[in-house]
Amino acid sequence: MIKSCFTTLALCTASTVYAADIEFLHHFDSEIYTEAQPVKSFLDEFDHPLTAGDSAFTYNVFELGVKYKGVSIGAQSRYNYVLEFDPDTALFTYLEKNDLPFEKRNYRYLLKGKQSTTHGVFLAYDIKTLGHGLTITPKITYFQSAHFQDAVVDGTVFSDEIKGALETEYFFSRDILFKTFTPEERPDGKGYSFDLAINWQLNDDLYLSLRALDLINETQYKGAGFVNGFTTDVPFIEQGDSIVTEPSIRLRTSAFGGEIDYSFEHDARYYFDISYRINNQFSVDLFTRFFNNDTFVQGNVNYYFSDDWKVFTGYESHSKAVEVGIANKYFGASIKTDKLDLDDAYYANVNWYLKLAF
Repeated sequence: MIKSCFTTLALCTASTVYAADIEFLHHFDSEIYTEAQPVKSFLDEFDHPLTAGDSAFTYNVFELGVKYKGVSIGAQSRYNYVLEFDPDTALFTYLEKNDLPFEKRNYRYLLKGKQSTTHGVFLAYDIKTLGHGLTITPKITYFQSAHFQDAVVDGTVFSDEIKGALETEYFFSRDILFKTFTPEERPDGKGYSFDLAINWQLNDDLYLSLRALDLINETQYKGAGFVNGFTTDVPFIEQGDSIVTEPSIRLRTSAFGGEIDYSFEHDARYYFDISYRINNQFSVDLFTRFFNNDTFVQGNVNYYFSDDWKVFTGYESHSKAVEVGIANKYFGASIKTDKLDLDDAYYANVNWYLKLAF
């Protein structure tokens, strides 16, 4: 899970000893979570029995860098995707993809999606106070991006008929909804993000961590494609006592060289962690994270052996996933999922970190 990986990295950061002048840093974390359908079905056929839910996301980061006397610098690649949807939209999609009968009613159709791929460089600095017990680490990343999606589709659709009222605000580098308005040249995006970590070793046994990721995350794209507009039913002809309607569609698009400049943002994610060392062999952690209108809480138990090494396991609410891993202050790896059969999993995460002192 992301919080376990970042917490372990934060512990390493907070306890860095400057006797080693240069440290090599590497970090990889990839997680995906879906509601309404397991991950594989969500991305493909949408054919598993429908469950409750209104969100999905994936966060992926790869970092490689060095650290010198509290200053970290390196390269970063990220892929983020966040989707919010109405449960009625999930039901509509499930019925449509599986050729099942619809009720004769209006279905709420709401999709809010954000997606981006970025490549850049980061700079972070450990500010130590309170006798080195408190460490504040601001981190800024400058990146370039040629791929993004920012879409809102909101309205209603009547049964399985081509009827309804929908509003669309859609900005993109590649048109995956209408498959018509992709710009001839990929947009040129430049942006930055700002993270803040506060790590506090209160005493030998108690450790607190507060992190805000993507506290600011903004990208300016030049040459972005777009589709904005609405569909609605309007009177067409009278037939006896009835009025027959047909959908009216009004769209503004980036066709014929109409690309625009567009400002894209990601929402912040917040993490609060507590670690307590019970004795030489055991410690416990409580991890909490808030983002995408969801709250994830996880409890971990750590067992220490062979001086610096530990193995750990934990369970997270909301995702109902179990994590297992191994770590010391130079290397750590863990996997986490709610199902061993990944075809049925709603959550999956792999992460590792490496730190070498020279």
